[in-house]
Amino acid sequence: MNAAKQIRKLIESGENPEQVEVLKELAGSLELGRTFDLKALYEIDMRYFDLALEMLRDWRFDHHIASRSKLLEQLLIERAVAASKEDDAAQSAEPMEGQRPRPGD
Repeated sequence: MNAAKQIRKLIESGENPEQVEVLKELAGSLELGRTFDLKALYEIDMRYFDLALEMLRDWRFDHHIASRSKLLEQLLIERAVAASKEDDAAQSAEPMEGQRPRPGD
């Protein structure tokens, strides 16, 4: 089970709301790009600290996957644009059907 799901279950259970609040703040900070006071992690029990670390690993991994997906998407778009330009150039170089090439062509 990933960290986000574990944290969601903790929220729903109402277990240790002070500790879970730190995890919620960390999750919100990661998703929204806000600052987070790392000192808060020092103050929570080890079980919750480990979950926070797992959430950080998941978040980082997801960002790498998203970055790779965006890179692949960009490469595919560039390749499609280049192929389209090549097709356009080839079509403009070919005489149209029914037309004879002009002398010197």
